[in-house]
Amino acid sequence: MNLSLYELFLVLIIGQCVFLIFAIQYIPKKHTGANRIIQYLLAIYSLFLLERAIGADLDTYFLRRYSGFINTFYLFIGPLVYTYIRRLLFYKNGNYRLAYYHYVPALLFLGYCFFHVYIYHSITDLHRYFTTLLLWNDAVFFISISAYLFKSYRLLNYYKKHEEQELSFNQTIIKYIEIMLICLLIYMIFWLLGMVERFVVKLPIDIGMIWDISCLIFCIQIYIVGFYNLKHPELFKIRFPSKTESIPKRKNGLGDNEIHKIQNLIDIFFKEKKGYRRPELSLSILADEIHTTTNKLSWVLNNVYKKTFYQLVNEYRVADFSQRINENAHKEFTLVSIAFEVGFNSKSTFYKAFKEITKMTPSDYIKHVENSSKRIV
Repeated sequence: MNLSLYELFLVLIIGQCVFLIFAIQYIPKKHTGANRIIQYLLAIYSLFLLERAIGADLDTYFLRRYSGFINTFYLFIGPLVYTYIRRLLFYKNGNYRLAYYHYVPALLFLGYCFFHVYIYHSITDLHRYFTTLLLWNDAVFFISISAYLFKSYRLLNYYKKHEEQELSFNQTIIKYIEIMLICLLIYMIFWLLGMVERFVVKLPIDIGMIWDISCLIFCIQIYIVGFYNLKHPELFKIRFPSKTESIPKRKNGLGDNEIHKIQNLIDIFFKEKKGYRRPELSLSILADEIHTTTNKLSWVLNNVYKKTFYQLVNEYRVADFSQRINENAHKEFTLVSIAFEVGFNSKSTFYKAFKEITKMTPSDYIKHVENSSKRIV
């Protein structure tokens, strides 16, 4: 078997993929449910890359008769990507599963593969048969993956919209999922180009080149998965609303006494216990700390404090940071180290929150404090 340089590159990527499948098992603070799904996806990607790398050396008869079994896995990509994102982003969704009917198309296609093997020798016009089969295959796979891609984008947009209400920081994970979905979107665009080139009109780029580019997109996804899973193993989540959950317009069943009790517990947690200094703090964690539900806590924050969780927590953090600057802590420590001490978990989140609240950068604030001190002297 003689491998071209490109095919050798694919084999190396497959090795990287296999390494990641095993390495993810040993990530500290791992999200087992989500990582299990990404392991399945990596296995599927490596299988497709292997087919592309050695497919030219396989017997045509073998490929025509049995390649459908490998293609069945295309129908698992969409559901698995959606499940992965759902498990990764949402609190108490670590073991989330789609209903079984989402996998029915894959099972039906698998059944057809067995039927195809059975009738193969009785097919009289192979060219016409395979042209029709490839068209239907490509259309079904394209519709399936595109549908779950759209569903995944909606899920991510919901998360981005509600992140500030439930987390006290912005997550790197959003960039990771956005890049992952963009790669899948580009892959589907090339898939569509491949259908046009094969069944509609010849394009300047031939089908072989389209397949090669598609494989490279899988390679990029594998490296993205490897980078983020190894560099950012600890991810934080927000809750996913149940079907019966609605946004409360009144008191959500809360009496005045319970409202005051929750408000008092919030103030104690932030003012006395300095709970805002916990970088992983989220709405769910705070609700557990003060022994209430996220629904009740969210209602009190929105209707009593008139702020999102993100705004309230970062106001305390910025106030603590400002107090330390007033005490000249910046002359002994870096601004970022002080920011981390008061609860921020990244430099970008700190600078963004500080400017939103004070309307100036940390450096400008320090100059303002120093100028004020000179005038007093």
